[in-house]
Amino acid sequence: MESINKNNTYKSVERPLPPDQLSPKVVLLRIFSLKDVLKRYWKLMLAFTIMGAAIGKFIDISEERKPIYNATITFNLGGGNSGGGMGELGALASAFGLGGSAPEASIFVGDNFMIYALSRPVVEKTLMKTVKINGKDTLLVNYYIRHSGIRDKEWEDDDSLRSFYFDRAKKVTEYTKQEINAMSQIYTRVKSEISVTQPERKSSFMELWGGMQDEMLTKVFIETHLGTIEEDYRQKQNKKSLEVLALLEERRDSLYRLLTGNENRLARTLDQNQQMVVASGKIEETRLTRNSSFLSTQYYAAVQQAENMHLSMIKEAPLFTEISPVYLPLYKEVRTSIAMQAGLVLGLILSLLIVFFRETYISVMREA
Repeated sequence: MESINKNNTYKSVERPLPPDQLSPKVVLLRIFSLKDVLKRYWKLMLAFTIMGAAIGKFIDISEERKPIYNATITFNLGGGNSGGGMGELGALASAFGLGGSAPEASIFVGDNFMIYALSRPVVEKTLMKTVKINGKDTLLVNYYIRHSGIRDKEWEDDDSLRSFYFDRAKKVTEYTKQEINAMSQIYTRVKSEISVTQPERKSSFMELWGGMQDEMLTKVFIETHLGTIEEDYRQKQNKKSLEVLALLEERRDSLYRLLTGNENRLARTLDQNQQMVVASGKIEETRLTRNSSFLSTQYYAAVQQAENMHLSMIKEAPLFTEISPVYLPLYKEVRTSIAMQAGLVLGLILSLLIVFFRETYISVMREA
């Protein structure tokens, strides 16, 4: 503020700043003081920075980083009934934005399908399949153990697991305690190596991606897994239809056995009554003929119903169409380590902390 002195001249009077504020002059002075500090300690800071970078570089060199082979299958799902709708696939179609109805409480709706495709039961079915690799039939889970790198990382310190293999394809209920432990760790690793995504929300296309350390393993695994998803989906969606079909086929076979037995008895009766004119024989012949006619009608109706059920299941079955299959060679991604960059930053931070505590200590000692 300004004040007037005895000579009627003006002079400025500085108002002191609050204690929680800094003037530009103080800020500049502190910056200049930091510059002096850096001049005194730049060698120390440079030494710690170089030391941290050197340690990180050593870690990069000593750590073997294998390339990751990436593969993607783009596929589409289709199917429906004769009424022009999606039939039993309506729930799954709504997951891809094809249906206009409200979402249903189904594992094949929306993001549920993506979670279902990566679920442990489905992945285990894929691992327990026998596949042909390099002309040889092999259990996929054993090929995964040999070529995925799990023995060199997750099982590095476990001698029993490093030499572990499945002797044959098994169901979950047949696993031993060691097999349960091994499969649990394998699934945890596989889940981080594959994904199911929808590139466009308004598109019905889906992408199954896999990235593993072995080229053939990546290719065979995602191809087999897509087949497993299709197979498991068909079983779940057609469960009721399969039960009805089994009943129809059992009824058809039962009628066939009854019809065959009745026809055999009718043939024997006709042979016996060729030279006889007996009322009881004629009645038996008429009864067997009537039964044969009735059973024939029922049998052909059962055959027709079973065939219609087969056609209905084929018509309403989902159609997994590969839009873009896997092509060799796969894209190879070499993931670089950041240990050197991290060491450089940590070395610089450590040197700044040392400088800060040293300057603070010197300041305190001077004031004392």
